[in-house]
Amino acid sequence: MLYSPRLARPLGWLVVFAAAAGRLEAQPEAYAIDPAASHVRIHLDRAGLMKFLGHDHEIEAPIAEGRVEVVDGDPTRSRVALRIESAQLAVVPGSEPAGDIPRVEERMRGPEVLEVARYPEIAFASTSVASQAKDGTRVRIVVAGTLTLRGRSFPVEVPLEVVRETFGIAARGELVLNLRDLGIEPPSVAGVVNVANRFRLAFKIHAKATAQP
Repeated sequence: MLYSPRLARPLGWLVVFAAAAGRLEAQPEAYAIDPAASHVRIHLDRAGLMKFLGHDHEIEAPIAEGRVEVVDGDPTRSRVALRIESAQLAVVPGSEPAGDIPRVEERMRGPEVLEVARYPEIAFASTSVASQAKDGTRVRIVVAGTLTLRGRSFPVEVPLEVVRETFGIAARGELVLNLRDLGIEPPSVAGVVNVANRFRLAFKIHAKATAQP
């Protein structure tokens, strides 16, 4: 076929338009965390010579604020940022004797553990997202990021299962961490009943779509 400037001009504009449309489709969708439906839960086991005298601890706090950005079709370009108020971490009702709860919460919020008066917030911000599998509306991803606790930052990886909902997204995930890795010495009672160094941290997240600018 002979080259025709007449034909090349509209084809050129068509290529530019298609490229621009592709970029528009790849823009991230923004979602705001719903604090009433989103929380973190921490499970702490017992350790020590007399661990049979103690009990495990279930701690929970709402996610006070957060934002999720999702790029449809390319989860690796997604972003997550969460903020938790340290003082809101509390023993899950019914998970241990009611009479022990005030003492446990006071110690947890004090200088030995969270030191909430000095460090009122716990934050997480993603640095990268790796896609693992997709099954219909469910996507399994691993979110790598930075956990900020007691004024220090630690790299963590959070495996999450994300589900599209009518008005937003839902995600669940769990990871295992060590208290000492976070700069916290496991509390003990008389040196014979300890909180185990290793603990589980679970996320439950619901986020609603926000208006686009």
